[in-house]
Amino acid sequence: MSNSDDDKPDMTETGLNEPPVNEHGFNQPPINEPRASRSRTNQAGATKRLKSPPTINVRGAPAGGRNLQVAIATGLTLAALVVGLLYLGAGPFFGLAFIVILVAQGELYMATKKAGYNPATALGLASGGVLMLGVFYKGLSAAGIVLFLTMTFCVVWYLAVEARSNLVVNFGITMFGVVYIPVLGSFAGLLASRADGRGVTIAALGAAAVYDVIAYAAGSRFGKTPLAASISPNKTKEGAVVAGICIIIVGALAGPHLGPWTAGQAALVGVAVAIVAPIGDLFESMLKRDMGIKDMGTLLPGHGGALDRIDAMLFVAPVVFLSLKLFGY
Repeated sequence: MSNSDDDKPDMTETGLNEPPVNEHGFNQPPINEPRASRSRTNQAGATKRLKSPPTINVRGAPAGGRNLQVAIATGLTLAALVVGLLYLGAGPFFGLAFIVILVAQGELYMATKKAGYNPATALGLASGGVLMLGVFYKGLSAAGIVLFLTMTFCVVWYLAVEARSNLVVNFGITMFGVVYIPVLGSFAGLLASRADGRGVTIAALGAAAVYDVIAYAAGSRFGKTPLAASISPNKTKEGAVVAGICIIIVGALAGPHLGPWTAGQAALVGVAVAIVAPIGDLFESMLKRDMGIKDMGTLLPGHGGALDRIDAMLFVAPVVFLSLKLFGY
């Protein structure tokens, strides 16, 4: 082989130009290169470039954002369906809630599978269904029993499979899916099964829906400050404040007509709703951002998946139920 310079590739053109070597035999950046742009070097002489911050790939985001007309039509249809079933009785409403909650739980499991995890989906869904039935017919005490059985069967499930990579994570996701959605969702059935169930259920679900609508409208009109920029940059503090004030006022006015609360008690429930509704919304947004998705599903036009629609309700229903117990009703 020839050692002449003519036989060597032009390092400048190929981008492989080596930096000078110092007296210790290590690569060093050119002296005239700005310090902030210099690459880090290791002792073997290989250059390690600083990694840029990871970006989140949000799949399925519509170019124009939410289709407001479709979202309103879907929301009104769902509201009419819920109210109509409540007037038929607790059973028909629970049937709808049972389906929606299991669909939402399935969406969560499918999203985690697409993110590379492997929860025991069939076991989790079966446990969620049994738990909701138990709570509706036997009360909250059934939840603890079903959760214990779920954990036991989950251990057996992963003992039986050969591939146990990410066992702790997959086990946790399976249990989390049951606790997050069916356990919290079962409070809607508890509300509906009361003697005044129609009114208090409308109050709980309606409060979550009204908060969401007002927060969206006020944030779109007046919003300037992100509520949680790293989680959901489109939600604003201004929207949350306006929605919170409105839900407290609406609660004080409508609460005594829908349930056993006094106006003052209903206003306090409104304060609690103003706190937990955005928490429920942001929590689901945090999960989606972690998995790099925009919506949990596409079941509901203009809203996304079932979990996207009930995320705040999952937190509001338990608060309304506990308020009834707290005030002695």
